[in-house]
Amino acid sequence: MEIKKLLFRREMKLVTLLLTSMLIATASASVYYSMIMQPAVTITGAKLRFVQGSDWPGGTLGTNATWVGVNLNAYPNATLTYDQPLNISNTDSASHTFRLRYVSITPASGTVSVSNFTFINFVVKDAAGTSQASMNFTTSGTDTWTVTPTQTSTMTLPGTTQWIVYVETKAAAGANSNIVANIQIAVDVTE
Repeated sequence: MEIKKLLFRREMKLVTLLLTSMLIATASASVYYSMIMQPAVTITGAKLRFVQGSDWPGGTLGTNATWVGVNLNAYPNATLTYDQPLNISNTDSASHTFRLRYVSITPASGTVSVSNFTFINFVVKDAAGTSQASMNFTTSGTDTWTVTPTQTSTMTLPGTTQWIVYVETKAAAGANSNIVANIQIAVDVTE
């Protein structure tokens, strides 16, 4: 009887060893499959850039002209027009597409100071002065901003061309002085 037990134990050890070997071989085979990617990233200048317009009100043009802060005013009960405060310039000979996309505005909706504004409208115009897209921030006398649209359609800027960013602002009658609206709009460029 003891011989049977001994043989049975050896058979079980052999089966266990065989199953373990198969498991290790299967697991090991999947580890050795790999792919290699070696991208080469070249630093180049942005094809579309911001350029100060002929009606530049002041502000900060960032390094490489891919960021800009523009100082705009709004007058109570009067529309203030900036015909060409800023341009979007295509420095490439090929056409490129872009769109405007709303990112943020402060003070946020629900803040009492929002009702000091009536509207802040941005219009992209081509070289001939024809409107291509607009993004309008309005309050309708309430403490809530309405952004229309939150993203414009895609526009195609021809090579070596500049388009105008036209802006109109208006504060509510009796608006408090020194209230600031900080707007962030992304210009999404397709290269």
